Amino acid sequence: MIRPTNVSVTRSRSTIVVLTCAGAALVAAFVLGPAALLRGRYPQFQDQSVMGELLGRGLVEYWGSGVRTYPPGLAEMVNYWFEWHAIKIVISVLLTVVLGLLAATLWRRSLAAGMGYTIAAASATVLSMFSVFLAVLNIQSTVAPVVALLPMLSDDNADGRAAQSLIENGVQSEDTRPPLLELLAQVEHYNWAVIIATAVVIVVVATGTVIAFRRYRSMDGAHRRMFVVLGSLGTVMTIVMALLLIAAIVAVVDPGAALLGAVGL
Repeated sequence: MIRPTNVSVTRSRSTIVVLTCAGAALVAAFVLGPAALLRGRYPQFQDQSVMGELLGRGLVEYWGSGVRTYPPGLAEMVNYWFEWHAIKIVISVLLTVVLGLLAATLWRRSLAAGMGYTIAAASATVLSMFSVFLAVLNIQSTVAPVVALLPMLSDDNADGRAAQSLIENGVQSEDTRPPLLELLAQVEHYNWAVIIATAVVIVVVATGTVIAFRRYRSMDGAHRRMFVVLGSLGTVMTIVMALLLIAAIVAVVDPGAALLGAVGL
């Protein structure tokens, strides 16, 4: 007859294997999924090395239009980038859930199985936190996809150089041209999305960190080790999110400088 403890261990190992495989599949989906899902609708954007040239051309046309509405080519690229990052949000949220469940399972096993499981549990926790960070970045890119596209601008081609020059001169001269005003507004939206998302993450993670350190003081043995690791990782995560929050606040205060930074100037 199999003892209940052995049944529990077997189930725990099976859960770990299933969650690990699911996490690996989601990582692959995160990297390959958006392109695969959007290939049929946006075949012209599958080679991202070409997107910089198309973006430069679209921005030059946009600047010359004198209106806040994107021209067709740029609008299609913005829609593509919106859908690209929206897919990544879904995948990163699912990845966070799977890695969180994996970490919880590993932490439970570490209480009885020793240091190897502790290291594995800490690694899964770090990865789950990183997936939260990825979700935040993709949220801001979905809110303002045109801003997320801007780093693709390159001075390797004439349209890219022209677009950079137009934006630089517009910002420095405080131009009130509608396309520039729209880009500045999108920069503000882009960074407000980060402010809101990171503020939520900071509240949740900081609360969990405080709880972990309180539990650490009242525990001993393996429980004590678990809570000190969780508290330490939570502290690091809170600091990283706070730095991201501060950078976003600075960008909202000076959207012109943030816009120039986005286009590599």
